[in-house]
Amino acid sequence: MIHARIGLGLSALAATSLAAAPPVSSEWLGQAPLPELVIGFQRAEARGMIVERIPPGETVEQWSRMVTVQRFADVIARGGTLDEWRGHFLDGLRTGCPGFRGGEPTQLTVAGRPAMALRIDCPLNPATGRPETFLLLAIAGHSDLHIAQIAFRHVPSEAETAWARAQLASVTLCTPVASAGVCRSGPEAVER
Repeated sequence: MIHARIGLGLSALAATSLAAAPPVSSEWLGQAPLPELVIGFQRAEARGMIVERIPPGETVEQWSRMVTVQRFADVIARGGTLDEWRGHFLDGLRTGCPGFRGGEPTQLTVAGRPAMALRIDCPLNPATGRPETFLLLAIAGHSDLHIAQIAFRHVPSEAETAWARAQLASVTLCTPVASAGVCRSGPEAVER
């Protein structure tokens, strides 16, 4: 799973935050509902959280598409940056997916915070023997680093790419006082 490399790309940044990270963050990602997907995996710990959603009947090992949300606690508060994260992430891809293609990131602002959007195409994931494409949004929160990603284990069609872009466009950084509709339900249950 190339998409799991996001965690590996952050290991150097997150390592500095393990001891002091709070168990629950006061910021999280909100996004449009995903009724056609189910939670395949979730975990929360002091240094962050991950939720992976997949189509019903698939597994986190055998999936056709996956929506992943990750939070890396205290990375931004300790001086980590989106550019550092991107560098570590791309370094991991060089070994995890030789020959990957990815354009320059699009710099954005989400809920007043720096963010970047990126698409990566892995023509052949060595672990699966299949192509893997993912679109992601990384947001530097007030204290945490947040990643929302949509991955396909095939080259996505134009319609799939449009769906992924629309889903990522719905993502925002939430806090207890945020007014965006996707923030009203609170953080992912895994964070409570």
